[in-house]
Amino acid sequence: MGSRYQRAVPPAGYLGNPLDPDRGSGTGFASNQAYRFSGGFDIELNDSLTLDIDGTFWDSDRTAFAPGIVGTRLQNALNGLGGADCNPATGTPGAGPCQYFNPFSNAGPGNPTLGLTNPFYVPGNENSAELLRFLQIPNGTVEEESQFVFDLVLSGDTGFALPGGNVAFAVGFQYRDTNFNSRPINDESNLDINPCFREGDRSCVGTSTEGVGPFIFLGGSRPVDLDQSVYAFFGEVQLPITDRIEAQAAIRFEDYGGAVGSTINPKGSIRFEATDWLTFRGSVGTTFRGPIPSQVAPISVTALQGFTAAGGNFKSLDIFGNPNDLGPETAFTYNIGAIMNVPLGAGNVIFSVDYWSIDLEDRITTTPGDAIASLVGNGQTTGTAPVDCSSPLANLITFSGNTCIQGTTTGLDISRVRTDWVNGPDVKISGLDFALTVNVPLGETADLSFGGNAVWNLDYSFDEFVVQGVVTEEAYDAIGFGNYFRDPNTVPEWRANGFVNVGWEPFNVRYSVTHIDGVTDDRCVTRPAPCFSTSAGPTDFGIESGSYTQHDIALTVDVDLGFVEAQLQAAIKNFTDAEPATAQLPLGFNPFIGNAIGRNYRFGIRTRF
Repeated sequence: MGSRYQRAVPPAGYLGNPLDPDRGSGTGFASNQAYRFSGGFDIELNDSLTLDIDGTFWDSDRTAFAPGIVGTRLQNALNGLGGADCNPATGTPGAGPCQYFNPFSNAGPGNPTLGLTNPFYVPGNENSAELLRFLQIPNGTVEEESQFVFDLVLSGDTGFALPGGNVAFAVGFQYRDTNFNSRPINDESNLDINPCFREGDRSCVGTSTEGVGPFIFLGGSRPVDLDQSVYAFFGEVQLPITDRIEAQAAIRFEDYGGAVGSTINPKGSIRFEATDWLTFRGSVGTTFRGPIPSQVAPISVTALQGFTAAGGNFKSLDIFGNPNDLGPETAFTYNIGAIMNVPLGAGNVIFSVDYWSIDLEDRITTTPGDAIASLVGNGQTTGTAPVDCSSPLANLITFSGNTCIQGTTTGLDISRVRTDWVNGPDVKISGLDFALTVNVPLGETADLSFGGNAVWNLDYSFDEFVVQGVVTEEAYDAIGFGNYFRDPNTVPEWRANGFVNVGWEPFNVRYSVTHIDGVTDDRCVTRPAPCFSTSAGPTDFGIESGSYTQHDIALTVDVDLGFVEAQLQAAIKNFTDAEPATAQLPLGFNPFIGNAIGRNYRFGIRTRF
């Protein structure tokens, strides 16, 4: 379990939030609590049959909110009619309980975070803490998710023999029941109570703006209580065809009920020991993944995203559930590989290589919000150019003032973008996995091992994405690109890591290295240089995110204190202080290629009583 606070800045702007004089920010909150129970019975029915009965229950509770400004309260306060005890219909601006909100730079003495003095400050022009607390209130949810899983498996020997041995089997049943419920943290966050721009207004119900809510930046939510029950039957046989050839065959039936439906998925695998040191292996099968309850519920959640068409400014991204036609995603998978285990003196060398392929159909995903905004925004990147109000996707965007005027409305006027859970375009993924481990004894008490593994991504191609009959994203291969505003995020061509480990009682020293290939910003493939327009001027910063290599070293010492066994641990992570790969993102670096922590030191102790 845990709790976390986060910071946000109100309309006070560069002067910061007077409610937090040290940091000038607002305070959000997140608390998570979870527990899990699991148990089971293994019943030996006879010498060759075993019945396994297992059950698991887990529950996760989360309360989270961020401070948000209620739009009508802010507008009223700008008109001098702000405050909890002010009646905007009968009050007098700036008199009695009715207060003005001062948005100008003379409202505060300076910037507390940077320690800067404001030369334009006029004492007495400050906004009161009481008014700020009224304008900026918590916006969030209280959520609970729980699941019960019951498994029943009968396994054993069939009594039927093949040249390699007896055929084994397993058959079973599984039942999963998942419940998810969420309620808004207050009435202002509740879209059943406040569905429109204006607090307390319900005139938008049934129109395209229903559900925007009263907050100027964050979205609201609706109470929801969802339940999903899934049951499955499965069977598997193990076939020792010969002493060197073993095969397995399995099949699984799973039923989600309702619009999702059911599926039958077979799988087969084979392992062939060609020699004492060379083994071939392969498998083929299909998989099935149904949507979770929140994806098929008639609700929406709101996230924040920097939209290209809005000049990179953060806007609301509303993600709607799809209770009507969201179906399961399926995949056809196969892999083939080889393992070599070769003696090396008293040690050995183990090397493996595997080719794998995944063909996803009807992938469960959301419609691409940034691509939708860019299409309506005529492909602009500055936010200052006019949008296309006649676009067939304009109905998915809410503009400032709830209106789009051709030639006048610009990308900066984008307030919210609607996306939906859908079955998206098909995806083809393939690659090669490599692994190497060398073990070398160093005398009687010490051991040396070294090796590594690597992934070579060969294909990660997406079919075109069609929304309301419009192609919002052309087909593309994601390998070697940042994919910051499209699936599946950053995909370098190569990822690899290596290690050298030396152990001698009671010490162990391990050096490890991680390398991630660089990528290109896909947004700049078709744009003329310079690619980006920023407040500091045009730039090509971050087009090429260079590769990242991190070196770590760790030492452990085992200590036996008689009544307790202890292990002392120390490590230097990123001891070369490598910097992360650059990117034209708010952080200034690509979080999928390295991190910005730099060189850091870790110490720990592990005990066993």
